[in-house]
Amino acid sequence: MFGPITLIARDPLVLVLLVLAVLGGLTLHNMTQALLARRLGDPSAADAGFVSPEPPVHHTLVSLLMYLLLGLALPRPVPLRLHGRPAALTLLSGPFTLLGVALLLLLLQRVQQWLLSGFDPLGLALGRAAYGLTQHSVFFLLPLPGLDLGRTLALTGPRLLRQGLAQLQMAGPVLAYIAWLLLALSGTLSWATEPAWRALSGVVGLLP
Repeated sequence: MFGPITLIARDPLVLVLLVLAVLGGLTLHNMTQALLARRLGDPSAADAGFVSPEPPVHHTLVSLLMYLLLGLALPRPVPLRLHGRPAALTLLSGPFTLLGVALLLLLLQRVQQWLLSGFDPLGLALGRAAYGLTQHSVFFLLPLPGLDLGRTLALTGPRLLRQGLAQLQMAGPVLAYIAWLLLALSGTLSWATEPAWRALSGVVGLLP
């Protein structure tokens, strides 16, 4: 196991803060998609409650458990009736929202270092959550069923690709967790995350 559950013995406060920050970021991921879909003429996600920050709307206990064990949290997919470019804009807004939240957390970490330098658990949790959300944003851009790019291709791609993704739809979460494990254990996920993480850190580094 290499998820945040490993913190439970030595840093339980960091674990709680980390989980809250990551799940909060993924909630904003869903809310952004729901709000944008409504703006583009599809109220189905809003009608299903996805514009609300209530955790049960966006997360399941299974997703929380898998995040604790493996480090990957898969929020409930936002329902969507859009097609073509509007669908792509809506779905791909999710990963970019995660990057925005990660940047915000890094900025909050810098503020914590200025004002609450003695409260190390908060700074550690903010940094870990920012990196975790950056990893999620990169991972959600894989062309797997259920992930943001996979859903985009299923709605906008060529017919054969759409059919293939539809056939794999039921196995989507399992495929996602397998892919996460393989990429994480091989170091590929860290390698793929590095450019985005370096860019976010560079922005924060511009602060005095």
